[in-house]
Amino acid sequence: MIRQRNLDPSLVAWIMSLGLGPGVGEIHFCVGSTTNYYEWLKTDLKIDPAYIHFNVPDGYAALTADRNDVLVLYPGTNTITADIAWSKSNTHMVGAHSASPWSNSVKISSAAATALVGMTLSGSDCLMKNIHWIDGGTHGDQHNFIKVTGSGNHFDMNWFEGPTNATQGTDTDYRGVILDGGGNYITKSHFGTTAHNTMNGAAQLGWTGSCYRSTIEDCIFYMSSAAVTGRFLNGGVSASDISGPQFFKNCIFSVWYSGGGDRITEVLYNNNKSGTGQYIFDANCIFINADAISSDGKAFIWSGHPLTADHDGTKAGIVENTGGVRP
Repeated sequence: MIRQRNLDPSLVAWIMSLGLGPGVGEIHFCVGSTTNYYEWLKTDLKIDPAYIHFNVPDGYAALTADRNDVLVLYPGTNTITADIAWSKSNTHMVGAHSASPWSNSVKISSAAATALVGMTLSGSDCLMKNIHWIDGGTHGDQHNFIKVTGSGNHFDMNWFEGPTNATQGTDTDYRGVILDGGGNYITKSHFGTTAHNTMNGAAQLGWTGSCYRSTIEDCIFYMSSAAVTGRFLNGGVSASDISGPQFFKNCIFSVWYSGGGDRITEVLYNNNKSGTGQYIFDANCIFINADAISSDGKAFIWSGHPLTADHDGTKAGIVENTGGVRP
């Protein structure tokens, strides 16, 4: 049972509907700088002020590991000025807005000129849900905004927005979300932005360490690109950057090439030519305005419906333009 007493029944029902399982622990609230949320929670809902916080780091600090504690974020922009080290396993953060990944009410943002990771999730079995992550950092060494090194974590109905500026868009080491650990799960989420063109190998999702068993399901990847070197996925710079399968189920990859004049060369940069990992795309994955899934390391890439004559899978699911002039 939820530990706090006298919680509003509708709030309890909502928390229990999030898929956290039985035995939810304490519920904490982050109201940002919006004082009317604080007054409403304290006065109308009778929440103990000890459970109400004004920033994400303070809210996280109040959670207890391995107890299914939850931090609820109310609408507003939570600007990150220092890295968040989320190391407590079985603790969760949920945004109080609609379940649409396009929702823009609950934001965690970085606009710092210093290099930040944003959040390093080293805890395991954590749920991050209904959050709009905005990577706006402009420092040349800010290559990631979310780094997942724990295992069994679940990102559901999030929007991972980036790259949002020229520094990131031209950074060959940029991977907005980077996965390590095992069994991490991203569902019903969106990656990307059209705020700035992507080129020179910057990617929205990547891997490092010995990542294994990641699953990305029902997700949309989208971007604008001004060079054929734009790409969505980066398999890393080392042949050991993944050690197990990375599963893509029912995902769409769509790029708008600036002026409609060309297509990107590949969706996935794959340097893992001699490693033990695999990139597996099911038959429901489609790729719009790309020449190939990958132009190298084909032996480690698998797809549900290869369309090329030699069935090597490099162009599986590539969607053709059915009208107008094709680049």
